[in-house]
Amino acid sequence: MSSSRVGLRLAACLLNVSEAGRKYIVENIAKAALLDKNGKKHPQVSVLNIFSDQDYNRSVITIATSVDKLVDKRNQA
Repeated sequence: MSSSRVGLRLAACLLNVSEAGRKYIVENIAKAALLDKNGKKHPQVSVLNIFSDQDYNRSVITIATSVDKLVDKRNQA
C-alpha cells in the first residue's frame, strides 16, 4: 500500500555516559536534554529510555525529536 502522506521524521541520539552508580547524575543529564537554557521544556523532545549498567559504570540515554525542530548552528554567529 502506498501513501502520498509523509510521516513524522525523527532524529534520535544515543548518549553514552560514563556513570551508572549515581542515578541522580544520569537523570540530571536526561532532564537537561528536555530543557532549554532558561529551564523551559523543549517542545517535541523526548527521553525514550535510560539504560544503566552498574558492572561497566555506563549509561545510555536515548533522546528523540522531530527532524523539523533541529537547528543547524554552523552558520549562525
